Amino acid sequence: MKSLPELIQNFPDRTILVVGDFMLDEYVYGSVDRISQEAPVPVVLEQRIAHVPGGAGNVVRNLRALGARVLLAGVIGSDEAGRDLIDSFEQSGQDRSDIGLFSLAGRPTTRKTRIIAARQQVCRLDREDRSPLPMDLKNRITDFITRRAEEVDAIIISDYDKGVVTPELIDFLVNLCQRHKIYVAVDPQVTHFHYYKNVDVLTPNHHEAGRFLGRALLTDEEVERGGREIIARLGARQLLITRGDRGMTFFNGSDDSSRHFPTMAREVFDVTGAGDTVISVFTLAVSAGASFEDAILLSNRAAGLVVAHVGATTVSPEELRVAVESG
Repeated sequence: MKSLPELIQNFPDRTILVVGDFMLDEYVYGSVDRISQEAPVPVVLEQRIAHVPGGAGNVVRNLRALGARVLLAGVIGSDEAGRDLIDSFEQSGQDRSDIGLFSLAGRPTTRKTRIIAARQQVCRLDREDRSPLPMDLKNRITDFITRRAEEVDAIIISDYDKGVVTPELIDFLVNLCQRHKIYVAVDPQVTHFHYYKNVDVLTPNHHEAGRFLGRALLTDEEVERGGREIIARLGARQLLITRGDRGMTFFNGSDDSSRHFPTMAREVFDVTGAGDTVISVFTLAVSAGASFEDAILLSNRAAGLVVAHVGATTVSPEELRVAVESG
């Protein structure tokens, strides 16, 4: 069995395919010096704009920060936001041939614009189209995935209910992964839990798991019962429920076991993006040969690092190695 530092060292040898809803996170930074005469709202004077991949794109950011090669499959619009999203990936060193983001005229790239002034978010403007994709676009996505399957060690499905992830896509991916012996992980959307039958692992937080079951999962006993019910209803092989400052609880459907892991976070400033870090590290570690226990230990440690920063951030292999070795 490889040690945790050895597993981290093997991350760059892994190739992960991220399938799902890619978005552009746009940050408009400015200053406020007056209130509008038209309505009681601040007038923000724009100073600079920053673009960062969001949604499934943040999973890509996490994986690439850890050294993995990443393939992307999803949809963008034929618009400036789509070009900005592609540019942001390429500027980070992402190989263009590994970007399977297909454009659809008349459908906007999902974009979340946050207006920030005086270090506070003033408002957020969302632009999106959640309607079903046309069949030809669905086929382009699945054709790309089929062509590249031999290169892939694991697949992460990142579902934000923007139209890409459907029951048909899940069935396609599960069958593909079974044929090619590819590990498949899902960061679930609450309203789509029933889609994810027979995947390898689901990584909901306790709020999402509770909403699927129709009841709160707060105590250890409630999480224990709820986790086993999700495993039984969906046929998932593993389930990892993240629980904020209470850590994580892991369920292994193959031997009907469960185990709780307390949080590794020393300080918590912002939990934004922590779920993306967990699924990225867990999936990458399993694909690199880690036991489930070691994959969770690494995920837990990485999550503890990212929540100590404000905003969706990532962790490097060196940061993770130092954290592991320091205990």
